[in-house]
Amino acid sequence: MNLESHPAITLRQIWHFVVAAETGTMSEAARRLHMAPSAISMSISELERIIGAELAIKRKSKGLTLTSTGRMVFQQARQLLDLADEIASLSKGERPSLRGPLTVGCYMTLGPTIIPPMLAGFAEQCPHVEVDFVEGYHEDLQQRLLDGSLDAAFLYDADISPALKTAPLASADPYVLVSANHPLSGASEVSLKDIVGEPLVFFDAAPISHRVLDMFRDAEVAPDIRHRSRSYATIRSLVASGRGVAVLFQQPRLEAPYEELRVLLKPLAPTRTAAHAPVTVSVAWPRSTRLNARAQAWIDVADELFGAGSGSKA
Repeated sequence: MNLESHPAITLRQIWHFVVAAETGTMSEAARRLHMAPSAISMSISELERIIGAELAIKRKSKGLTLTSTGRMVFQQARQLLDLADEIASLSKGERPSLRGPLTVGCYMTLGPTIIPPMLAGFAEQCPHVEVDFVEGYHEDLQQRLLDGSLDAAFLYDADISPALKTAPLASADPYVLVSANHPLSGASEVSLKDIVGEPLVFFDAAPISHRVLDMFRDAEVAPDIRHRSRSYATIRSLVASGRGVAVLFQQPRLEAPYEELRVLLKPLAPTRTAAHAPVTVSVAWPRSTRLNARAQAWIDVADELFGAGSGSKA
């Protein structure tokens, strides 16, 4: 290693560039780093001068757009920061000493029940890590993990890219959601044949949507899809107002009391089909990326809160 080749490059310049690239604007990077936007801009300009190439095109209306050189430097800079983080945190048991940014993702429907306790639990153990979270759906979260804009993400462990690794946290079983005054409200469990001909309020987002359709197909019954939504809150409201029933994969331990919402969650009568099997709620990260200490701590805290050791189903 030739330490004299780029003696003026500092980790601070690299950190400012990475945060600006991840957030997309100087102002958001400045807010996250508690600095003035002009200071971030000057730091990145100095890094560009040292490298001898423009790293990002700055437009007020569109924020930062990385150049081809900028994208390459961004990937290498993240790796360098991760290595620096490892050096500074050789003792992984010292979570209170961890510092720096962490960007995580969460499948949209899991956010309301996973993100609040995670932020609280993680802040208690890693108070100096600045966590930012992004909600999204299956393909979007996987793409963000692979392009390096997310360190880790909570999602359903189905149809996962082989380029990602996952750690299981809890299992989600299939349920039928009915209104509190539905004729099946008193049933201990409900089969798909019990709801044949009823309007279906369909959760239209992979991978859950695929599994639900597979279950209907295996049961040799056709769903009467009346409404579609990618929001559990909307689905619950439609079911509560009598617009139909819904088939969802849920982890009741992670869910709010349904009685307050005027809907009831009924276990789906068991079948022997693979589609009926539970899906797993997992935390995922890129297989090709060595986890930095902050991301590893996030995954460990998630396992402590929601994993097999916490009393949930693995």
